[in-house]
Amino acid sequence: MESNDLMDKLEKVERTVNIYSKETKDEVEEIKIDIPLEKLKSIVTPKDGDPLLYRGYVLDVEQLREINDELAGRIKPDFKLYYYVLECHGIYNW
Repeated sequence: MESNDLMDKLEKVERTVNIYSKETKDEVEEIKIDIPLEKLKSIVTPKDGDPLLYRGYVLDVEQLREINDELAGRIKPDFKLYYYVLECHGIYNW
């Protein structure tokens, strides 16, 4: 399949904060977020070659606090038990 075909099928991009257990590395929860990209980029510095924040970003305490402020406190952080990752998922029309 050509990459152009795949891009034609992309309906939207969703971002989530995924919570993982430090002990097992298993995903515990996925929280869908709707924060504008420019706001996210003011919180999380994009890696080289990733201006749209498509890669996963492990969040530190301050980054999670800022994102959580945008979510009206939906996440109850516990950095002793969990780590938090900003992730990106494409939604495709197959």
